[in-house]
Amino acid sequence: MSERVKARILGDDYTIVGDTDPEYIHRLAELVDRKIRELQLGMPNAPKLKLAVLAALNFADELEQSKNKTDESGPSSPEAEEKTKKLITLLEEGLIGDL
Repeated sequence: MSERVKARILGDDYTIVGDTDPEYIHRLAELVDRKIRELQLGMPNAPKLKLAVLAALNFADELEQSKNKTDESGPSSPEAEEKTKKLITLLEEGLIGDL
């Protein structure tokens, strides 16, 4: 059953719908908020959308680097792949739905 979770990212409220633990969604939102705020320190006048896109690129880079390490060390677990897919879906639904 999908749950609706309220999260605040860079001062804006988002309602994120997901089939996972609400605490997990909150942790993801906090991670996204920290990354965007980190980027904002270097670009204080950048629009929020630009910061969100740059944060997404940072996360995508981290994911690709993680995949490359996994490819070198063997196949990743199905659980890790499922969590990654859920993260991407939550980001897409949360960010695209509220822009």
